[in-house]
Amino acid sequence: MTTITRRNLLKIGAAGTATAILAGCGQDTERWVELEPYVLAPEEQLAGNPSFYATTCRMCPAACGIVVKIMNGRAIKIEGNPAHPVSQGKTCARGQAGPQLLYNPDRVTGAVKQDERGKRDYDPIPWNEAINTVFERIDAADGAVGVWLGSTTSGHLVELFRRFAEATDAPTPVRYDLYTGFNGYTVLSQVTGTLFDQAGLPTYDLAHADAVFSFGADFLGTWLSATGYGVQFGQFRNQEYGKRGLLVQFEPRMSITGAKADRWLPVRPGAETLVAGAIARLIADEGFGSADRVERAAALAPAVDLEEAAAACHTTVEELVTLARAFGEADRPLAIPGSILTGHSSAVEAVAAVQVLNVIAGTNGLSTTPATPAADLTVPPLSTYAEAQTLIDRMANGEIKVLLVHGANPVFDLPPDSGFVEALANVETVVSFNPLVDETAVHADFILPDRVFLEGWGYEVVAPGFGGLPVISGQQPVVGPLYDSHSTGDVLLTVARGIPAAASVLPWTDEVAFIKDMITQLPKGAAGGEDNDVRWSRFQQHGGWWPESAPEESAPQATISGPVEVTPTVFQGDAEEYPYFLHLYLSPLLGDGSGANLPWLQGSPDPLTTITWGTWIELNPHTADELGVDNGDIVKLTSPHGEIEAPVYIFPAIRPDTIAVPIGQGHTDLGRYAKKRGSHPLHLIGIETDTSGSTLVWSTVRVQIEKTGDTKTLARMESTIDSGEHGHVPF
Repeated sequence: MTTITRRNLLKIGAAGTATAILAGCGQDTERWVELEPYVLAPEEQLAGNPSFYATTCRMCPAACGIVVKIMNGRAIKIEGNPAHPVSQGKTCARGQAGPQLLYNPDRVTGAVKQDERGKRDYDPIPWNEAINTVFERIDAADGAVGVWLGSTTSGHLVELFRRFAEATDAPTPVRYDLYTGFNGYTVLSQVTGTLFDQAGLPTYDLAHADAVFSFGADFLGTWLSATGYGVQFGQFRNQEYGKRGLLVQFEPRMSITGAKADRWLPVRPGAETLVAGAIARLIADEGFGSADRVERAAALAPAVDLEEAAAACHTTVEELVTLARAFGEADRPLAIPGSILTGHSSAVEAVAAVQVLNVIAGTNGLSTTPATPAADLTVPPLSTYAEAQTLIDRMANGEIKVLLVHGANPVFDLPPDSGFVEALANVETVVSFNPLVDETAVHADFILPDRVFLEGWGYEVVAPGFGGLPVISGQQPVVGPLYDSHSTGDVLLTVARGIPAAASVLPWTDEVAFIKDMITQLPKGAAGGEDNDVRWSRFQQHGGWWPESAPEESAPQATISGPVEVTPTVFQGDAEEYPYFLHLYLSPLLGDGSGANLPWLQGSPDPLTTITWGTWIELNPHTADELGVDNGDIVKLTSPHGEIEAPVYIFPAIRPDTIAVPIGQGHTDLGRYAKKRGSHPLHLIGIETDTSGSTLVWSTVRVQIEKTGDTKTLARMESTIDSGEHGHVPF
């Protein structure tokens, strides 16, 4: 006879609940049908006639609105949603590749477990058994549960995990990944809150600017919202009365944005704040612009050496004067701080030094994401690297018994020195909800694969927002689930039912009910919706909610009264032993590496080098001549923290003292298209943080380079015939 204990009772209850909730995903909120053969078509579809559904792209954090073309139950094409305030009918290359995530042959097709971590030997497990096991271990952990989320984890799921952690006295979930860490989301938000009366991720109104000075912000490539800024850049170049807009790009290696600039200046790494300070100083000293601007510049500009600033970006003082005049006398100038600055040894001060130029200009083109009219719908918070490291330390100390990972891949996203892999050994149970076996899932005891974004529900409060509109981008299934995967939201709600404290704050039957409750808090939007049911239907039909018109708002008011000092850059590595600056950048196609499992992206030529399917190391032609290397020669790149090997690509638009490497390759897992392809440049990065102690330093690492004697033919679209000339060198 079995004794009915509390744990057995909850186990029985959870088993029954799991069946009910997971079966409940087939409720009338879902409209999909099986894939071919297409025997029983839904009423609204005719064989051979496509249907179109609005949803949200989750290939990066920008949450662009998309429309998916469905033919006979299959998703066959993605385009931008013309009605969506961010994408306005456009998509990027990664958004176009979304169907390849849906149909990826390496997706986990059901719940699995492995008896020994790292063996990649997975056994299928029934979903009810998996959920019951996870419930038992979370319940036994008594609050010692860590949650690690990514920036593409849906906002509704972030909120569910947050409420679950708070109810069970677990640590606040960490939301950190390579994309947002590298682009410095938390630094940008912190500086905006410090300098202005509005906190949050800044938004720059490119569409109405007439002069844009970008300090390493590749906003047409991989910075924050490439599609949104791409739309605005088109408007920037085609303003009324034939105004084209002036774009000046300061960076050590030419990006896509730099290639589109009117003036590209190869600034020395670490000298960006010096150049920004020089422009502010010249506006003050030369009286460029209105009296108010000159007065603000006089109060805020630091004391700088103009000759040093000019030399730092390989130009003259006269050219700096010309640029300062253009900025000071423009009607709506903007200065944008990019990832070069957010990865600086003094990241906060570096970003502030550039933002001061916007204060001088009057902040007319700068804003933050406006608040939504529903208190429960906010921009999901991101974690600093310091907060992520704190969770790692707790894991290493045995303070975390269960770790839940969704939408992030910390083993790949963090430098090896972070100790994440070693810390996992002290965690009793690791659960991954990711739909592919990535580097972190390899170390998991259970993989409970979530549905990919084309199969799942969700929403996202969009940041950065554009046009002054608060936007909640809506995600809904456009096809049925291909495999035996279940929504992580439903799994979490099922587990919560067996934990009284969690059940009281998570009473919803399924995630769709939760999302509907959140969305129907909103008032009537641009698509209409006088009552809850209509508003919910319009939310799905139009791909989100946004107001009929932008709320009235004024430019953020600066709270700074004195100059931001130009802090000397501290580099990692002795200049004699490590003579070159390391410049890392996110691949415009693979992003932070999460797109490496998609052959469309692997096989598409890099926009500036035309290289595909690998990692390369970019050298200036002068540097290549000095080292005696040519295209395809494999070299070893060594920093104070590690080393990688990759073939050389000679690239004229880079400083001779700088070596550039794209991030995105070097996976040991993540499927057949990503595995064992190229090198992972994060092996060159340590875990040093900036002066605030919260941000990982990326852009102030020095390296040395040496030939290995091996060569490899680069897979590139451009001619591989060597004419004997490296091309024009702008130095």
